[in-house]
Amino acid sequence: MNTIYDLFREQVAKQPDATAVFDERRRITFLELNKLADTIATGFPVTRPKFVGVVMDHSVEMVASILAVLKLGAAYIPVEPSFPTERIRFIMKECNVDFVITQQDYASLLQGLSLYFVKQGTEIDSDIQPLPGQASPDDIAYVLYTSGTTGIPKGVVVENRNVCHYVRAFKNEFHVSAGDVMLQYSVCSFDIFVEEVFTTLLNGAALAIPSEETKSDIHRLMHFVEENHITEISGFPYLLLEINKL
Repeated sequence: MNTIYDLFREQVAKQPDATAVFDERRRITFLELNKLADTIATGFPVTRPKFVGVVMDHSVEMVASILAVLKLGAAYIPVEPSFPTERIRFIMKECNVDFVITQQDYASLLQGLSLYFVKQGTEIDSDIQPLPGQASPDDIAYVLYTSGTTGIPKGVVVENRNVCHYVRAFKNEFHVSAGDVMLQYSVCSFDIFVEEVFTTLLNGAALAIPSEETKSDIHRLMHFVEENHITEISGFPYLLLEINKL
């Protein structure tokens, strides 16, 4: 199994009722996350997209949207809504995205692009017919953009098989498993986000997503960590520095 969605589907079969991901508004199981991804993918404006932008607040719906893209064999292009508008548009246009998954609040940032809106609290269609996984190991999973030495954004392409190998290596090193809970703290355009999301879900652990307000206050963040029994934090040095000050 060398696609992200194959490994995720394996966890759905193993523990459908275990918590997969939660934020400060909702909590869903592996089975529910799978169905939410299908619900979102069914409405896509393109049946077989190649590149799909993701410009969203961090949430259960964001994770489900990413899985929906990957299930169809497409690559997601993640950009934070807080990034400069011209940078967002440059990235989306250079990748020639088929459409951008976003929220109504960010429509003005994405003028001239085809948009697909996913609301917070999107309901799961319990009667949804599962879409067949269409990815292959050598399909591109995502493109992350760095500033590059010139200041012009440069995309780094990563395939499904690369992520799957990393997920296994992470498990071998850190022994993550069902019962663990990972804090999702990183911005989506950084490789730490990939580590937080995929080494967690694909190894059967749960992903905990705090709000931006919680992330901005170290005391609120640590309360979130304690309250939700978080066992894993993969963060920037400055986050660990702030934690050590407490």
